[in-house]
Amino acid sequence: MSTLVEVADLSPTDLARVREIYEASFPDELTAPFEDLLVDRLLVYVDEDGPAGLALVRDLGPTTWTFLRYYAVGRRGRGTGSAMWAHLTALLATEGRTRLVWDVEDPAEPGLAADLVEEHRRRIVFYERLGGRLLPVRDYEPPHDDGHAPRLLLMDTPLGVGDDAPLRAVVEAVFRWRYGREPGDPVVRRTLNASGLI
Repeated sequence: MSTLVEVADLSPTDLARVREIYEASFPDELTAPFEDLLVDRLLVYVDEDGPAGLALVRDLGPTTWTFLRYYAVGRRGRGTGSAMWAHLTALLATEGRTRLVWDVEDPAEPGLAADLVEEHRRRIVFYERLGGRLLPVRDYEPPHDDGHAPRLLLMDTPLGVGDDAPLRAVVEAVFRWRYGREPGDPVVRRTLNASGLI
């Protein structure tokens, strides 16, 4: 039976497999050292063959929203991504979370190779198929730990009953509780201005 488990419940062998999935799923410029992930909540999807995917989440401060930092599937073509998503969103809704928010690479970023454009588009389509929504947020380039700031898009999906919070509050919460930037920060202000939120 497939299930979603906390990373602390895994054996060392299974943990090594999770690390392999993570390191194979993202480009170097978008990854943090694996050990650094453990400051957040790392949930692992386990099926009959062992660890099959991971979801790294962080609650956004005092809100009822959760940010999805990483989502990776180790076995493709078996419906694992969709099944893991169903488990993840059901778990968060049961815990009283009302919105899941995440960012994705922008396929329209200038200078991207054709294969990356297609990969970024496929990822967005995958999330939209599962109920994800592209939010009307522009000039969204949150700083990353290594100083690299890829052009990103912001997505979300309601959980359970969801909520009707204004978009500005969501954007400010992501910047504050995921990226450590206060609402008055020039990076945040640029995004809010470009998105018509101030």
